[in-house]
Amino acid sequence: MSAEYNYRRKKKLVIRRTPDDEALKQVKKGKKFIIVNNEFTAVPPGFMLIDMKYKGDSFKTLVPQNLLYYLANPGEGNDFDDALDEITDFYSNVEDYEDELLDEGKSSVQGVEWAVSARSAYETYLINKLTKASKKDVDIPEWNVETMNELDLNDPYVAERARAIAALMLGKTAEELKGYSIESVLKHITINERKEVPLTKEEFDKITCWAGSHYEIKDEYRRKGGDVEYDIDRRHDTNHKVGKKIVHKQEIKVLDSKIEELEKEIEQHRKKKGKKIGKHDKMLMRQYVNVTYIAKENPQKQLNIKPNTEEEK
Repeated sequence: MSAEYNYRRKKKLVIRRTPDDEALKQVKKGKKFIIVNNEFTAVPPGFMLIDMKYKGDSFKTLVPQNLLYYLANPGEGNDFDDALDEITDFYSNVEDYEDELLDEGKSSVQGVEWAVSARSAYETYLINKLTKASKKDVDIPEWNVETMNELDLNDPYVAERARAIAALMLGKTAEELKGYSIESVLKHITINERKEVPLTKEEFDKITCWAGSHYEIKDEYRRKGGDVEYDIDRRHDTNHKVGKKIVHKQEIKVLDSKIEELEKEIEQHRKKKGKKIGKHDKMLMRQYVNVTYIAKENPQKQLNIKPNTEEEK
């Protein structure tokens, strides 16, 4: 099924005509989203002219044929790196166009639609890059070992911070963080909070001694106004060992980091290992975290994914 056919089904009229000099300049510069307003007689080789209609208004753009294929058939093909690069360049051009409109106090429905299509296809190709084709349960992805190694996701330092990012997005409590195995990322803090805890038999024996008619707290544990106090039942019964520990201050472990900080730590760690940071690595890692930890628990909390155009700006 051709890209042209797919776009015709989406009510996008393909017209084969000719660009003006300004459009040709944009083509030569390598632009992938070129707005055209006048009539043509021949479309540049490798491009297609798309006329996207909205409420009777015509919105004509020149778009590379290979890019159109990626957008119309997200996930198709085998060269995922080329697809990610092409979509990112295209998305960058669309962003530039939308920024210009915003500066003029305008907006474009068609421009937004192009951007949404690009982001959707980009997410799909990220998944394809991360996983291997499998006929098994799609909810349990089979990761591409080569990609995992390229991203250092098998490195304990990187993997720990990936889990920490997921915990941040999901808003995990201090208690819930215990199941995430992210000890080196956590920060130890002391909080003022009164808490009463029943004494175990071992604790009771440690802090008390038999005073002849009842148990009594040993002098070294009779601290008033300290962080920890003890209170026991005083009965004439050597088998009655009941008491409580009163804690006024507690040390807890919290995740006091930001997503961007953890991502920067991962990048710096990989650079120290001599790894070259790829243009799409950040988004590949985010997609990995989304699929592995976040989507199955709370899809609404997933990390934002969009083509990384920072290098282009």
